[in-house]
Amino acid sequence: MAFDFKMDAERLASACERIFPLESLTLGPSYYYDSLPLCLIDAVFSIGVKYSSTQNVVKHYCSYYGLREYNTDRVNTRNRHCISDIVSNLESAGIEKSANEIFCNLQRTSTKNGILKAEAVLRIARIIRSDGVETFEDIHSRGLSRAAEAAIKQVPGQKSGLALSYFYMLAGDDTLAKPDRHVLRFITEHVGINPSIQQAQALLTDTVNRLKVNYPQLSVRLLDYSIWDYMARGTRKQKTISYHKLVRDRIPEIIEASGKTCIVETLSDEDYLRMVDAKLDEELAEYHKDQNIEELADIIEVIYAAAKARGYTLEQLETVRTEKAAKRGAFEKKFLLKEVIEK
Repeated sequence: MAFDFKMDAERLASACERIFPLESLTLGPSYYYDSLPLCLIDAVFSIGVKYSSTQNVVKHYCSYYGLREYNTDRVNTRNRHCISDIVSNLESAGIEKSANEIFCNLQRTSTKNGILKAEAVLRIARIIRSDGVETFEDIHSRGLSRAAEAAIKQVPGQKSGLALSYFYMLAGDDTLAKPDRHVLRFITEHVGINPSIQQAQALLTDTVNRLKVNYPQLSVRLLDYSIWDYMARGTRKQKTISYHKLVRDRIPEIIEASGKTCIVETLSDEDYLRMVDAKLDEELAEYHKDQNIEELADIIEVIYAAAKARGYTLEQLETVRTEKAAKRGAFEKKFLLKEVIEK
């Protein structure tokens, strides 16, 4: 079907008026990150995945460095985390540790010739820093140069410019859209065309210009987010299973890789200790039920976690175990103590 932007924009505007409460749309919390580096992390990690995994990545980074995640007013900018800070953090940690321990995410920018998204964040952050941009104030006052934008698009997985546009949106640009697969599918379903990313951006801009006559607060960014939110979360019922239990470190990654979405929380030290104890009870119960080597291995892993959580090293744990075995024996002789007769 040929493109007729006038008619296509009219169809899209009509669909949006029918589906959305345009007078009261609001942006999601991700558009109120406290610092520019968080916008960059989200922009890179959110491409091609379930968004909950991206939310977890940002939370992990903030938790690791003790940072505030959101600031709805974006005030009190003094001493705010800046681009040079994230460059320093990731360079000091190295890519492997950044991916495994800081972001807790091993996703790559593409399945073919892609690099770890953790590395992509570092590469792009270096380009942004070299362009003299550190904070929201910098990005708002002058943005990135064309040379910097071109360099970012040379980073593996960034050729389309989708992450760059989303970075600008998260930083506050109301004129841009991030027409990912959800937004493109909405346009196809309600307009009957299959636009490119660039065509979708133009179509959304034209649609907003038409709608702003009756909805002056509407922006391209707000409409794009509302369409994405509707398609990603609002068009179908989702089965949710609640667990609320401690899991191994790579379980969220494994769940996301299976095409499902999970929400995780980084526990405080106090809550972690409590959940480790509960996990030990859980694994003991599983062993009593199945009595296999897998459950024994799980018990040992939880015991190691409990020891570390209480400040002991595994070497100390093993030393105490061997000392007690030397003094009091192990359990190899299968003795059952029945009675002790005192004289």
